[in-house]
Amino acid sequence: MLAFYVLLASSLLQQLRAGEINLDAALKEVSVCEEVDELPAYSKEDHWASLYEVIGPYNSLCRVPTPSDYTTRPAWPGCLWELPKGNIPKATLWESEGIKSSQNWLQVNGDKLKLPRNGGSMAASKFLGMLPPSINMSSIRTVLDEGAGVCGLGAEIMITYKQRPLVLSYAPHDSHASQVQVCMERGVPAIIFSMARYQFPVPAGSFDMVTCKWCWHWIAASSIGAWFLEVDRVLKPGGYFVLYAAVWHNHNFRDQVEYWSNTMGWAHLKTSGTKDLAVYQKPTVQQAATTAITYPACSKAESTQPSFRRFHVPCRISADLSLQAPQRGGGDIPQEELAYVQKLVAVLPEAAAGTMTNVLDLNAGAATFALAMRQLVPSAWTLNIQPVTSVEFHHKEDAGHHLNYGGVSNYVTTEGADLLPHVFAKGLIGMYHDWCYMFPSYPRAFDLIHIRSYMHERSSCLVQFMLEVDRLLRPGGYVVFSGPGLAAKMSGEVVEPLGWEVPEAAVPLEQANVATVFRKRMMSK
Repeated sequence: MLAFYVLLASSLLQQLRAGEINLDAALKEVSVCEEVDELPAYSKEDHWASLYEVIGPYNSLCRVPTPSDYTTRPAWPGCLWELPKGNIPKATLWESEGIKSSQNWLQVNGDKLKLPRNGGSMAASKFLGMLPPSINMSSIRTVLDEGAGVCGLGAEIMITYKQRPLVLSYAPHDSHASQVQVCMERGVPAIIFSMARYQFPVPAGSFDMVTCKWCWHWIAASSIGAWFLEVDRVLKPGGYFVLYAAVWHNHNFRDQVEYWSNTMGWAHLKTSGTKDLAVYQKPTVQQAATTAITYPACSKAESTQPSFRRFHVPCRISADLSLQAPQRGGGDIPQEELAYVQKLVAVLPEAAAGTMTNVLDLNAGAATFALAMRQLVPSAWTLNIQPVTSVEFHHKEDAGHHLNYGGVSNYVTTEGADLLPHVFAKGLIGMYHDWCYMFPSYPRAFDLIHIRSYMHERSSCLVQFMLEVDRLLRPGGYVVFSGPGLAAKMSGEVVEPLGWEVPEAAVPLEQANVATVFRKRMMSK
């Protein structure tokens, strides 16, 4: 069976790349994954390579099955503290020999996972309580949490503060296995990533705060200078960098941190109560004009490149200052958008029940959909995607023509105007992504995937795109197509091989040309 699958997948991929196959026929031929990892860009043997190639091209073409013990999560915010164990079948975090097993990150109680609010090496509430009083947390709207673990800090921030800050966390696909999947099951935004090789896939000046709570050990995988340049790039002017680790002042690490923070012109804020915490503030726009920043700035051409699979660069990238004025209300929501989302959520019972948390807007534009969802569905957050087209040129090694990932030229352009800086200016979160590549998440990550006015003109990866949407969608989750583009290609017959069907309550929306809504059925091998 496996040999048949390999031949089928190889044949399909070759035909797709040559543009020789249509969507209807290809989806009917796709089989269910058996011995293939749940991340289609990698094979099982390549898990350490993913520390570097975190967003990779497809190596496999199949549908990821639903775990036999999969069940519905508790409603928000209960899902932050308890999850069905069967929803995360490949995680090893709780195993007795696991690195994290002694840190009280989570506890197994029968078929449930308990995630203690005071778990981990330090309770998230205690960590937040140690921040200097000069930091006004009510002004913090977007946070990047590095080395997130199971996103205890992200969960705490999202439910503690009245303005409902959005925390985007990341962790690698490494020996800890499926940390990001635990985060997404909890309802906390997270992606698989490592800053060891690439820039984070967001514009410059995106986050009000960057936290590194016990992420220091990752830095050995990259140049500490490249890491500091990247933290500086993603921080807004006036933003905060918070570093905590019991050893950050050992092994010459503190000296390097102080050197690079001084080079960036960051102010070291006074803290009390522990020597293990360091807090820095990036200069504001006004302060930067008079602050001694000794590191050279990048050219405008380099600074405006979308950060998708972009290597770190040896220069300082500044944010577009015209986008730094915060829109405290998140910006006005057009009435037609609000009416559209009201009609949509009216046919989605999970929206009212509080079990809809994770939303992906695949072609977000100015994120008006995300703003309306945030207003109408308090339990939900939206990850807004700015689609890009990436063209890579790889140098070949030896006669075997192996790819040399150290020799890559990558040219990235956005599909349409780059509106992602505006998304972050509204206090929302998002990222760049080329939908011909694997999305950096585990299966069953989203409750709702919204696809509006998206063309996906590169037919060579249209089937991969559809399989990726299916992989990312939870059983019982919804895909919404509207506007021109792909919506015209979607019918019950086309998506039947994926196990999608139009819910009866959503039929009037399709008849009125508002949107076509599909719900994913449960699926097993």
